[in-house]
Formats: sequence, structure tokens, C-alpha cells
Amino acid sequence: MLSRKAVLKAGLALGMITLPVVALAAHGKVGLWEITTHMNMPGMASQIPPEAMARMKAMGVQMPDAQSFTSQHCMTAEEVAADKPPPMRNAKSCTMTNMSHDAHGFSADMVCTGEMEGQGHITMAYDGDTHYSGNYSFKGSANGHPQNMTTSFEGKWISPDCGATK
Repeated sequence: MLSRKAVLKAGLALGMITLPVVALAAHGKVGLWEITTHMNMPGMASQIPPEAMARMKAMGVQMPDAQSFTSQHCMTAEEVAADKPPPMRNAKSCTMTNMSHDAHGFSADMVCTGEMEGQGHITMAYDGDTHYSGNYSFKGSANGHPQNMTTSFEGKWISPDCGATK
């Protein structure tokens, strides 16, 4: 039986792929960044068995198809100088292909094999060295469960001090 926790874990694993995406060299600044992600996974609730969904509803738990979350990332001088996105957490079996970036943006295709299987595409646009935005889509499966996800994200530079908070 697929639990709510398992469905959320698979969805968040896919969503976390974009989480560490921070601005590339010459497009970012060292310091504290805030990354806001809006993840849409149509049909996520339909993957939960009816009896488990009934128990969740009885407990007042709702399963939205869309979720948003915000995180902070301390961008190091090494990341700024690397001129490539940092490694994707929670997507160790995924590789980026057809990568292209210039002064105004970044795009790449992604192919995943293993626990996560499928294909995705990511695009980013830079508004300078303190802001970027982008979109990510993925279609495939995670832990054997179908996934069809679209995500939009935005990164904003907050402070040169990584100890600062918004």
C-alpha cells in the first residue's frame, strides 16, 4: 500500500532536483540566496489507494496537486566560479544533456534512470546577478509510480552574509 508519506517523498524528491539550482558564474553573487519553488503534480492524490485516502481525509489531511516551498542556500565563491549548476541532490541517477547557457539564461535536458526514470527539461533566465527564474518539467516514474510534474522557481540574492535571514 502506497502511503501519503511515500507519495510526498517521491514528489518532493522530484521537486528537490531544482532546489539547489542557483545562479551560474557571472550570474550570481556569493552569499545568501532564497529559492522559491512552485511544484505542480497533477493526479498525485490519485496514486494513493482509496482506503488510505479515506483515512487521511478522516484525519483532516488533504493531498494537494500543487505545493510551494522556500529554502535558503549559501552560495560559495566556488559555486559562483564553477560556471555550472551544482550537483542535483536526490537525483543521483540523472544526467543533464544538451546544456546551453549564455549571459541571459540556461537550458538543459535531463535523463534519469534507476529509482527515478524519465525525461525532463529545465530553463532559466537571469535578470542580473541578484535574481533568476525558471521552469522545470519531468515525465516518467519515481519508485515505480508515474510522475508528471511541472515546476517554476525563482532565486533572489538576500545578503552577502550567509548568517542573515530574511
